[in-house]
Amino acid sequence: MDGIFGGNNLPVNVRDFQWKTFSPMQLNMDGWGRNPKYPQALGEPAATINRWYLKFKSRLMPYTYSIAREAVDGQPMIRAMFLDDPNAYTLGTATQYQFLYGPHFLIAPIYKETRADKDGNDVRDGIYLPEGEWVDYFTGTVYKGGCILNDFEAPLWKLPILVRRGAIVPMHTPSNNPSETDAHMRRYEIFPMGETSFTEYDDDGRTQAYLAGQCVTTKIDSKLDAKHRLQLTIHPAQGSYEGFEPAKFTQLRINLSEKPKKVTVTLNGKKQPLVEKQKFFHCMTTPGSFYFGAGGTDYVTAPALFLNLRQTDIAQATIQVIVDGAVVDNSNSLLQRHGSLQAPQPRFAEAAVKARELTVAWEPVANADYYEVQFGDQPVCTAIRQTSYTFDDLQPETDYAMKVRAVNADGASDWTAAAATTPSDPLQFAIRGARAQTSCENQGGQGINHMLDFDEASVWHTKWGATAVPFDVTIDLRSVNVLDKLHYLPRPDVGNGTLLQGTLSYSMDRQQWSEPVPFTWARNADTKELTFEGNPTARFLRLHITEAVGDFGSGQQFYIFRVGGSDYYIPGDINQDGRLDENDLTSYLNYTGLRQGDGDFEGYVSKGDLNGNGLIDAYDISAVAVELETGVSSRKVPAVAGKVTVKADKTHCNAGDEVRVTLTGEGLVSVNALSLCLPYDAADYEFVGIDAPGLAQMYNMTNDRLHTSGQKALYPTFVNLGEQPYVEGDTPLMTIKLRAKRAKKFSLKVTDGMLVDKYQNVVKF
Repeated sequence: MDGIFGGNNLPVNVRDFQWKTFSPMQLNMDGWGRNPKYPQALGEPAATINRWYLKFKSRLMPYTYSIAREAVDGQPMIRAMFLDDPNAYTLGTATQYQFLYGPHFLIAPIYKETRADKDGNDVRDGIYLPEGEWVDYFTGTVYKGGCILNDFEAPLWKLPILVRRGAIVPMHTPSNNPSETDAHMRRYEIFPMGETSFTEYDDDGRTQAYLAGQCVTTKIDSKLDAKHRLQLTIHPAQGSYEGFEPAKFTQLRINLSEKPKKVTVTLNGKKQPLVEKQKFFHCMTTPGSFYFGAGGTDYVTAPALFLNLRQTDIAQATIQVIVDGAVVDNSNSLLQRHGSLQAPQPRFAEAAVKARELTVAWEPVANADYYEVQFGDQPVCTAIRQTSYTFDDLQPETDYAMKVRAVNADGASDWTAAAATTPSDPLQFAIRGARAQTSCENQGGQGINHMLDFDEASVWHTKWGATAVPFDVTIDLRSVNVLDKLHYLPRPDVGNGTLLQGTLSYSMDRQQWSEPVPFTWARNADTKELTFEGNPTARFLRLHITEAVGDFGSGQQFYIFRVGGSDYYIPGDINQDGRLDENDLTSYLNYTGLRQGDGDFEGYVSKGDLNGNGLIDAYDISAVAVELETGVSSRKVPAVAGKVTVKADKTHCNAGDEVRVTLTGEGLVSVNALSLCLPYDAADYEFVGIDAPGLAQMYNMTNDRLHTSGQKALYPTFVNLGEQPYVEGDTPLMTIKLRAKRAKKFSLKVTDGMLVDKYQNVVKF
């Protein structure tokens, strides 16, 4: 929850607890950060809001469990929009920040600030609604689908939760854990529309007896006709499991807009007595009663019909509820104004036309409740209450057409067409995803990676009050590129930290660097440029700063450009599929210790030899390992240091003797991976195994390899996957065990030993 690091941001904390209510699992994890992430950690109002959503998650358990069962051989619990509604819009990235939780709930997280106030109250734009009708869970407002909903009000307490009309949702009373749930109670929330059904699933929740068919299913049917007559049928529960309790009360919440004319309940065809209560609490504590109104739940103001039915054997009972006058108001509540409407006159300000973004604007139209924009052949963007709208994720140098109209209760104005052409992207060949570190300390919240985030509103500054110059900025491009130029954007006021003088060099492996090229920059706000003579191929850059304003370092952005149209590759992407993942690690596992000259080395494996030493070793593998799991943290650590001693327990051995070679670290610092080579003659020894208690948290990629040349060699190789504790201090590392095949003086020597940190600095041994 609320990420692994960071924290202490109330809106982020609340918004995270909100949308993760609709996930199979939530986990508080703050062990790597300084700030606790508990739901109550930030006090009010976060504690109350987070408590409500955690309680709601517990109430949803029967629904969650049912869709989990469906996910075994059907749709997943969390569904990308295209799974239920595949079309050109959902098959792109436009709906990446919303999802379906099972078939019924559409969740649109507040993932960024749109028009947030100081208290975290905001709105959500760009909510795609599939065809049908969708109900705001909190207010009961109905929205028609087939459009993109905007300006959806989302005060801090409110997550946009839209329920598909026709939904049948099994629920329960809130609890702290499943063992607290009342086995004699079941609840259903109904959002009636047309004919729909849902099958609730349950089992013992503890064992694997469900694999033998020990489970209970209950089918619920809902039918709302054109005359506003609702017929709800709860069929007898089918099946059983150990501990199943068939004697249950049944409570219903049926979402309606107005009080119904008549409510009838039958049990196995026999009419049941039913009394009306004037208060929600009295209904919920009186079996055989009903109530219409808001339902005693904080934040939920939607009116509903509540029924509390008497206890019965649900395995034997067919319960039918007939509601006459079951009205759901699906009119558009946003439409309030009347009068004629002039067509808006859309325009594009020069600054609003960017390579990947267009903002269309217009003047307010008298009598308009809101505006709609049709962008190309996309669904209509509706309920826009501002006088501008932005489309992003566009392509440079592309023509785009759209049209705009005003809407009120009397109808809509004519559409007005507009068109614009996106310009070329000046950053088309700028290298993205780079990371950096400095040899000096940086100001909190203004770290050096702000210089590489493509956000010119962010800023980097070295630690205030501390002299930084001279210092190094080392940039890991995280890809190997044919380099063209580097741009430096200083802070606009060219104040403290503006870089003035230094050198630039480049490297493939961070060990061997090119001859530093000096530069001198004027103290002004112009973008500064350094060109790479001869267009070298490199992964790392180093700026050595020798002069800066006030002896600090600062800036808005570094843009590093590759040569236009040139190829590049990601170091460690040994499978060449454009990403670093477990498949690359598996390939490295197979090729650990492979050397130049081996039959399989040339070709794609040789591209995995990142330091160019003709050997697949810990340095190469680290390029992948640091990206796996959660990835390594941005926490700055010292460069790798220390030494390794090697000692055998025998100088002579006879046939059958076990020889133990122990490696011990001395003064180790920041060791994130290590590898070595121990060549041996297979006629003299056989490899028995490795004990590595000092490397227990590392992934063991050791390979006992027979080279094409006939040379046998052992390659003990250990790497951390993602962020793991580093090996530090004076500590035993490993014991290599060999068995002698004949009497011989033991004289084996370790070669190609290396210690590697998460930045891929290396100490050899």
